[in-house]
Amino acid sequence: MRSRSPFANKYLILGVMLILIIFVLLMYGREDGAGWSLPYFLIIFYLLWIADRGVYHYIIGVLTTVLISLDFFLLRDFTTVDIPEFSEGLVIIMTVWIVIYFNYLQKQFVNRELKDKERLSAIFENTTEGILVVDQSGTITMVNLYAEELFGYPRNEMMGMKVEKLIPHRFSVKHTHYREKFNKDPHNRPMGAGKELYALHKNKQEFPVEVSLGYFRGEGKELTVIAFVTDITERKKAEEQLIKEKELTQKLNEELEFRVEKRTQDLENALKHLEENNESLRQMEEELLRALEKERELGELKSRFVTMASHEFRTPLSTILSSVFLLENFSSEQLDQSKSTHFSRIKRAVNNMTTILNEFLSLSKLEEGRVKASYSETNVPSCIQEIVEEMEPVKKTDQQINYTHSGTADTFLIDRQFIRNIIINLVSNAIKFSNPTDTIELSSRIAADQLIIEVTDHGVGIPVEEQKYLFNRFFRAKNVTNIEGTGLGLNIVKKYVDLMKGTVTVESQLNQGTTFTVAIPTNQQHYLSDYQHHEL
Repeated sequence: MRSRSPFANKYLILGVMLILIIFVLLMYGREDGAGWSLPYFLIIFYLLWIADRGVYHYIIGVLTTVLISLDFFLLRDFTTVDIPEFSEGLVIIMTVWIVIYFNYLQKQFVNRELKDKERLSAIFENTTEGILVVDQSGTITMVNLYAEELFGYPRNEMMGMKVEKLIPHRFSVKHTHYREKFNKDPHNRPMGAGKELYALHKNKQEFPVEVSLGYFRGEGKELTVIAFVTDITERKKAEEQLIKEKELTQKLNEELEFRVEKRTQDLENALKHLEENNESLRQMEEELLRALEKERELGELKSRFVTMASHEFRTPLSTILSSVFLLENFSSEQLDQSKSTHFSRIKRAVNNMTTILNEFLSLSKLEEGRVKASYSETNVPSCIQEIVEEMEPVKKTDQQINYTHSGTADTFLIDRQFIRNIIINLVSNAIKFSNPTDTIELSSRIAADQLIIEVTDHGVGIPVEEQKYLFNRFFRAKNVTNIEGTGLGLNIVKKYVDLMKGTVTVESQLNQGTTFTVAIPTNQQHYLSDYQHHEL
């Protein structure tokens, strides 16, 4: 309905009031009181027709009520008024007020609808997304303000435009197919999920967008599509910048990791080189210390040798000199009687000096590391028996060397010269520290893949507290200081035994005798390999 101005309504009401007053005056004096039908319908028509249904409704209602009341009370004879006449006026008044009431409700409903429409229009126009309302044929029927700014077209130009005109040409043909497909099965969803979408500005510039689709059906069940379009140009720039920064960060991280790895490798190499240098320096230092210690020991050995030689050689040399002097000055008869004794003294003195020199020569070679084990298949009983025979001239007058062998075999893989040197030293000590009438026990046997050699004497023995020093160089027990000797024999024995990976032990009681036990392994594979290689 078209609405009239309040000014026009005012004059219309005055006209209706004037007609009602004239009608009441004309009806005054009539006895039947009829004729209310025309003004009644006139009032009802006005109440329904008037557009500005406000305070004027209430004025009309009040006037109608007053006029009908005046008519009833002034123009009627109460003595002749019946119930139908009274009801007629009451019905007119009630009808007027019912119409006014329903018009009031309609006004409230219309006002709410208008406010909702205004709110929806404000939301539609002020949203920060472009909104396009498109009919089933793809024609734009409504746009909002942001869509005008987004695409660069004024609203009157966009209305009636095909939506494909807002899409780049390379996509528009496919878009028609997609639009028809959506029309067949419409549902609210994002458009082009997982794809990059582009829109076309009026100036032919493309820009990236996101599109969400919705729909509704009008009264004629005609499909209407709503497209919500968002310009994501800045987001794309931010994403591209983020990707570039991520790539740059990744590149920097890779370069940093490479540098760290390279630096770590360099540090590890440097550390390894430093450790190698330190190890080399440590080894050099140890070698120098060992060399210095060996030089010191050799110097000490030489000094001790000179001191001992001056002492040990003096006695045998004096013996030789005195015996030679006596032999030269004896008469023929005296010479025949004493020459055997003096020749024996000279031989013992010479043997004693030879032993001393051999010990120092052996010790010197052992200290310098020039002695290596050389293994060969050796008949142990035969070898030891030869040594016993060599020792016959060395033993004292009535001493006996008793040798026995036991075991399942006689032949062993050993260093023959090492065994000879060990036995000679041990048997020489037994002879030296035993009485002239004592028997020296020498035995050999096989036990648990070892060659066991035992030398037992019944001589002076060794004090228990000094047994732990026996294999030290130049050590001599306090109970044998008056007996000639160098203190090197057992030290040499220990070194020979060690070279063959064996062991040497001692059991001794003072004034009862001593037993030395040497255990040499005889079945070592690497020694056997060396021997076989040597034989080949």
